[in-house]
This record gives sequence, structure tokens and C-alpha cells, in this order.
Amino acid sequence: MILGGCTSALTPDFGQMSAKYANSLEQYQINMIFQNILRASENRPISFLDMPTINGSGSIGVTPSVSALFSGGAIPYNTSYNVIQGGLSYAIPSATLTLNNTFNFTQSSLDNATFWKSYLNELPKETVKYFSHNHIPKEVILSLVIDEFEIFQPNGKSTVLVNNPLRPDHAQFQQYLYKLINDGFSAELIDTSETLGPPIPIEKVASRFGNNAFVMFKDSNIAIKQVGDPKNLLYQPIQISNKYKLCIHSDQYANYLPLKKYGETLYCEDNANEALKKTSDAKKRQPTLIARIRSTNNIFEYLGQVVRAQLANKPYYVNLPPTSGTFDSNRDKLNQYALLIVDKEKLTPKPFSIIEGLDGDTYSIPSVDNGYSTLAIKVLSQLMSLQKIPGSIPASPSVLLK
Repeated sequence: MILGGCTSALTPDFGQMSAKYANSLEQYQINMIFQNILRASENRPISFLDMPTINGSGSIGVTPSVSALFSGGAIPYNTSYNVIQGGLSYAIPSATLTLNNTFNFTQSSLDNATFWKSYLNELPKETVKYFSHNHIPKEVILSLVIDEFEIFQPNGKSTVLVNNPLRPDHAQFQQYLYKLINDGFSAELIDTSETLGPPIPIEKVASRFGNNAFVMFKDSNIAIKQVGDPKNLLYQPIQISNKYKLCIHSDQYANYLPLKKYGETLYCEDNANEALKKTSDAKKRQPTLIARIRSTNNIFEYLGQVVRAQLANKPYYVNLPPTSGTFDSNRDKLNQYALLIVDKEKLTPKPFSIIEGLDGDTYSIPSVDNGYSTLAIKVLSQLMSLQKIPGSIPASPSVLLK
């Protein structure tokens, strides 16, 4: 008796299963982001789902059985003994191989107040700093996060440049953005420490701040700095604090003030009214610049506008040529500087993402010659992760799909 096929190439393997689940989840996240960009392009409601837990299982089972061949003519049936009578020629034992490779996952909706409050809020300036690195071109990250510039002239007039490719003045916004990038426009961590009252002698610290003054100073991040004549030392309490601000390296605007700590070439954003009080008449004649930052929701809306512009009857692509500090990794490629490339009803082999719209048409992001498309999706994915604060993802299981 011989058993054939004691093993199988389909035997479940933990590493292969894990890789398969990871690839499926990655494609799921990419498609969800792409789907919401298309929804934004058509002014449809945006909705997000999250897959917080995945449970996979794989098994192999062998079920033994015996098949027999009877001979000797017709097989009579004995009603007295309720058995089959006949001649057994031979029997063949066999085994049935059963494979099982499944996984369960929970799919939770992010449509709740906790998630949307963070999602709709303007991005903090330190988030801009997170992405201000050499591996992400400045023109790409700033095009995604800057919603508009407003320039106030000393005569009271103002000019608003909106970052919207559907507007006829979009080229003017891009021109101004590149000018600011060349001037060193970025988010910087600035020392915003403030003095707490006038300097005082050491013996008066307790009477002013209490007997536990120094313990309170330590807990409240307050430093004591020696000032004055060495023969008559005074002590200045300083509240230590830092804050991210949008800065440039060129003094062209009334609300950009030099910070001596960082040298005379760094000018940092400050409150416009306070800046005008501290500056000379020549400084007051300079315009005031305000840069408004987007929320994560507005970045989806912006990329939706990018899609609408390039799928219009007269396609308009948002191109972002490299600045002097950009490493040009897309050189000699088609659509090398396009922010996002979306094809409609155009089949390409192994696209980066492909989905079907409500209109029945197929939309895809090509995997090659797609400019900064994959980078834009990556940045959006990271911004979405920042919105997943405690309470934004419902407790599992929410909806169980098998």
C-alpha cells in the first residue's frame, strides 16, 4: 500500500501569510486614499475606514479513507442479517489532503467627532517641519500644505494668492511660492522665552514666589539667570518656551523680525501689529505676509482639484520643477514633475492604484512615469496616521468581515 503526495506546495507558511496580509493592507490603504481624492474631485462626502486588527490562520488536514472493489457477480442482499454479501477482490487505502488559509479582519469607520475635529483643524507648523527634509522636495510639501498667501500693502490694499489649479491665477501663486522657497521659507523652532517681571535680589525670591519657589521653577520650566553688576547680583526669572514659526532668510516683510540669537540673516514670522510697533518707518513701508496652512481635509480637497484640472477638456497638470536644493530623482521620465497623475479608462500593467468610480469608469494611478504621485499618497498616509488619536478608532470589533 502506497500513499502518493505526502506533502503539497500549498502548505501554509507563516512568513508568506504575513507578507500577503501586509501587502493586502498596504493596497487597501492606498486605494482608500485614492478613492477619497476622487470623491473630493467630485464634491462627494469623504469617508474613511480603518482595519485595526487582522487575524490569520492556516491549517493542513489529512483525511484517511478506503476504496474497495467487489467481484463475483451480483451482490445479494440478505434481509435476515441486514448485510451485503459478495466477493471482495481488493481494497485501496487513500488519503485526502485539505488545505485552509483564511484571515478575519475588523473594519472600523473613522466617521466620528474625535477623528473629524483633528482632521478638519489646521495643521500645526511643526508638522510642516516634520516633512521639511532632503528626501521630500520643498516645492512638493509646501504645495500640499500651503492654502494661500495674503499680502497686505502699507496703503491698506491686500492681495490673496490661492493655491487652486482650477483658478486662472494659480501660476502666480506658484511663482510666489518659488520666490519664498529661494528666500529660505521653512518652519523653524524658535526660542520664545519670556522674562517674568524685573530682576530681583536672591533674598526676595521667596517673598515674591513663595517658600517653594525653586521647586516651582523646576516644575514650571522656569530658569533663573544672573544679571547686573557682579557686586550687586540680581536674578531674572525666565519662562523657557519654544515655538514653531514660519521663517525666511530675507528681510522683505514688515512682520518678519530679526532674531539676534540666530543671526541677522534669519527673519521670523511675528504678529503683524506688534511688528509694526517695533520697526522703523522704513520697515512700516514694507508689505506684510501671511501664509495660511491647510488642514488634512483641505489637502484632500486640493488634490481633488488637481485631478479635476487634468481630467478637464483642456487638461492642466500641476507641475513642480525642482528648486536649487532638490535632488531630481525623476530626471528623464515622463510627467517627471507632475504632482499627481490620474488616468481615466486607461489600462496600464500593474498600476499603483486602480478603483472604479460611481460613474462606472475606471481610474488609476500608473506605477511608472507618475511624477510625485506615490510621494503625495505617502505624505497623505502619514498625515492620516497623525489624526488617529485615542478615541478616533472605535473599539474592535466594529464590523467583522470574513
